[in-house]
Amino acid sequence: MSDAAPAPEELGLRERKKILTRETIASAAFELAQEHGLDDVTVSDIAERAFVSPRTVSNYFHSKEAAIVAADENEPMEMLAGFEDRPHDEPALQSLRTVLAGSVRSWSDEHAQRLRAKEQLIDRAPALLPHRMAQYDELEDAIRHAVAKRTGVDPETDAFSRLIAGAASAAVKTAVRMWMNSDAGPDALAALVEQSFDELESGLHHDA
Repeated sequence: MSDAAPAPEELGLRERKKILTRETIASAAFELAQEHGLDDVTVSDIAERAFVSPRTVSNYFHSKEAAIVAADENEPMEMLAGFEDRPHDEPALQSLRTVLAGSVRSWSDEHAQRLRAKEQLIDRAPALLPHRMAQYDELEDAIRHAVAKRTGVDPETDAFSRLIAGAASAAVKTAVRMWMNSDAGPDALAALVEQSFDELESGLHHDA
């Protein structure tokens, strides 16, 4: 995985237009799925809502399911912003706990509400689940590369960075699953992320 993507202000007009088009298509797909259910949404419907052609939708997403799940997507490198600035002698799990919970805490209430709605939609439409799991895989890969870069090892062969990445992404996923059926905002989700990391750091020891 490459380093963090350029900031929006560093991108050219063409790249910014591509990002905006992708976000518009994904938002339209998600809104239609919310309104009508997954089975009653077509690529043509998405194109009409997004003011693009069906071919453009297919150029950005290989399926309507991929477009729906991409709505309000949290880019892995955005989630990990600040990890490189943490003390290098700080345990990796502690650094990840700080930056991932901090990222979630920075979300707006509206963004958190849309994430909750998307998670609930995925529960109702299992065909969306593989695409959501792919997003967690991307987060795990980004964490693995970030940890390996900090420790100066090969991310493809180092067991430690793989284990840390798998545990950290599972902590985020667990927190989201615990939070999604509540009415709480991003602060509550961030607290659950911290709680999940605390459980990992304790060795998942559970008193009888």
